[in-house]
Amino acid sequence: MKRVGTKIYAIFALLLLVVGELTVFCFAWQSVGRVFSALAGFLFALIFAPTVHELGHLSFAKAKKMRLRYIKFFCFGVLVQNGKKRFRFENPFAPEQTQVLPSCGGNMKKRAAAYAIGGLVFGGVFLALLLTVFFVCLSLSVTSYFLLGAIPYSAYLFLLNLPPFEYPSGKTDTLVYQGIRRDRDEEKVLLACMEIQGGLAEGKSYSELDEKFYFDLPQLAENVPVYAMNLFFRYYYHLEKGELDRAGDALNRLASSADYLSLEEEETLAIELLYMNSLFGNKEEADKCGNLCREALQEEKINAKRALAAYSLAFGEKEKAEILLGQAEALLPSVEIVGERKSEEIFLEKLKTRVKRV
Repeated sequence: MKRVGTKIYAIFALLLLVVGELTVFCFAWQSVGRVFSALAGFLFALIFAPTVHELGHLSFAKAKKMRLRYIKFFCFGVLVQNGKKRFRFENPFAPEQTQVLPSCGGNMKKRAAAYAIGGLVFGGVFLALLLTVFFVCLSLSVTSYFLLGAIPYSAYLFLLNLPPFEYPSGKTDTLVYQGIRRDRDEEKVLLACMEIQGGLAEGKSYSELDEKFYFDLPQLAENVPVYAMNLFFRYYYHLEKGELDRAGDALNRLASSADYLSLEEEETLAIELLYMNSLFGNKEEADKCGNLCREALQEEKINAKRALAAYSLAFGEKEKAEILLGQAEALLPSVEIVGERKSEEIFLEKLKTRVKRV
């Protein structure tokens, strides 16, 4: 019933947008200049309303000591890797989003809540400014068809995010905010993962962080994105502590939910399965995993070099393993997050110890 209500609301909001824009163009049709002005206003809102919304998330996140990882608005996107920003064009019909990483741990509930609501705040201010300027112009007997063209879409975007709903594209800002404030299961696990990210940014390795961020958390469905994030973090925690059986269990659970993983997560999973099967000396399974991530293994990534080194060592190519370990160590500076780099150093040291024993 709740989903039906959500669909009805989304359709109603869309109809209001269509009716609003058609009404504007009906009044503007008397003049070509007015039509172009209304069209320019609509295009302005189409680009800047989502931009302002995402900048709201980013601004609130930065104020709460978080840094940008990825932002997408309209047909533009910015990806930050190793401190470098990469601009790229995106599908304009794909959902807008802002991804950030905490720069430190602590007080994550309030910080995440502010980040979640930032887009709605900026979107509301943007809509209020348009309406204010429009009524000021109207009081001066000036009808701005540019503003009339911009207001319906700006209002549509704001109203779409205002109620606590979950659309096929994801949760609204209000629903995420409520989930954080009310300690709902998904948001509770999300906050724990963000605490881990904050701790890693501070320079702590996985095993140096409080185990409460990994365990004793609500059980989530496999199709919830944060489910995989938690399991990856558990895997690295166990791996760093030398608990290989538990690390393997975390990977097996991830493999059973592979249908819900992103391409990046699938690639990481295959590489780590190659690594673990190599540590256990299971060549058949290691070869299968290697075939699944063949292209990724050719890239200059530290986890790929580590996995290949473990494979070479496990199956009789000690010299090759030493070369690969050297290549992996050379890639340590490329690991942007200090805590992750520290963990990779631990993994490589354990492999080097194995090499010495052979």
